[in-house]
Amino acid sequence: MTFTNTSVDLFLQFFILQNFSMYFNFSLDAMYDRGANYESESHRPTIRALLVVAYSVIIIISLFGNVVVCHVVIKNKRMHSVTSLFIMNLAIADILITLLNTPFTLVRFVYSTWVFGKAMCHVSRFAQYCSVHVSVLTLVAIAIDRHQVVMHPMKQRMSRLQGIAWIGVIWVMGSCFSLPHAIYQKLLRFQFINNRVRMVCLPSFPHPSDLFWKYLDLATFVLLYVLPLAIISLSYLVVAKKVWFRNAVGDVTLAQSAAHRRRKKTTLKMLIAVVAVFAVCWFPLNCYVVLLSSKVIQANNALYFTFHWLAMSSTCYNPFIYCWLNHSFRAELRALPLIGRIAKGNAIQLHPINTIKPRKKTVNHPFSKKKIKIHSGTHYMTF
Repeated sequence: MTFTNTSVDLFLQFFILQNFSMYFNFSLDAMYDRGANYESESHRPTIRALLVVAYSVIIIISLFGNVVVCHVVIKNKRMHSVTSLFIMNLAIADILITLLNTPFTLVRFVYSTWVFGKAMCHVSRFAQYCSVHVSVLTLVAIAIDRHQVVMHPMKQRMSRLQGIAWIGVIWVMGSCFSLPHAIYQKLLRFQFINNRVRMVCLPSFPHPSDLFWKYLDLATFVLLYVLPLAIISLSYLVVAKKVWFRNAVGDVTLAQSAAHRRRKKTTLKMLIAVVAVFAVCWFPLNCYVVLLSSKVIQANNALYFTFHWLAMSSTCYNPFIYCWLNHSFRAELRALPLIGRIAKGNAIQLHPINTIKPRKKTVNHPFSKKKIKIHSGTHYMTF
C-alpha cells in the first residue's frame, strides 16, 4: 500500500485506513502493539539515545543477574530445594523475555519499523506473554508451597521431582495462555510515496476484532494478574500471621525458636519483595493495555514508553533482592572469580552482619533422656 502524503503523521495515516480494517482483519486503532504514533517522536536523536540507554541497561543487568542466579542455585547444594527450583524458573523466564523480546522491542521503538521478519513477529510476542505468565504462575506455586510448609509442617514436603513436574505444568499453561496473542499477529508492509517502507507487526484478531482484542486483554489481566496476585496475597498473609506470632513445631529452646523464626521471616520478606516488585512493575502496563483495547483512553507515547520500560525492568530486580536478603546467595556470589576480585579490591563485605563464631550448646530434649547439641551464632539461610 502506498501513501501519497508523507507529511501526515503516521498514526493519522493509519487512522485514515480505518475503512480497510475489515479487509486486513485487524484493529488499526493503535500503532505498534498499542504504542501508537511514535514515528516522528522516536526518530528524535534525544529520544533515540534515551531509549537505547534505558533498554540496554535492562538487557545487561537482567542477563548478568539472572544467569548468576541460575549458576548459584545449581552450584550450591544447600539451595537444591523446591523453592530454589521455582526461583531459578523465575530467572529463566526473565532471561527468555530479555533475549527474545526486549532487544526486538528496542529496535522497533528506535526505527519505527519491524525488521526481524514474520517468524520473529510471532516469537517475540509469544516470549513476552509466556515469560509473564510463567513468572506469575511460578510466584503462585512458591506461595502455595510456603503456605503448606509453614501451616502444615508435619506433612511431607513437595519433593524435587514434584517441583520439576509442576514447573513443566507451569510452562505448558503459560504457553497455552500465550498462544492466542502469538498466533493472531500479522506482519504488514506499507510503502510511502518516497519509497520508504515500514513493516508493522500488529494484532490480527478474528472478526469482530475489536471485541476479541478487548476481551482477550481483559481476560488475561484478570486471570493471569489479578487472580494470581490475590491468591499470593492471601497465602502470604496467612503465612506471615503464623510466622510472626507462633513458635515453630519442634523448637527445643527459646533461642532455637527465635533463630528459626528469624530465618522464616527473612525468607518470607524476600519472597514478598519479589512478588511486590513484579506486581508494581507490571500493573501500569497491564492497566494501560486493558483501557486502550477497551477504548477508554487514547494512545500516549510517553505513557507507553514509561510503562513498557517499567515492566521490562522487572527482570532486573530479583537478583538484587536475593543478594540483599539471602546469605547463601551472597556467599556464592562472592565465590565467583570476577565478583570475588571486585569485592576484594573494593573491600565490599558480602558476609552477614552477625559474624559471631558459632558455639555449641548441650540441652535436654523435652521428650527424651538424650542430650542434643545445637549451634548458636550465624544461621545460614537457604531459599
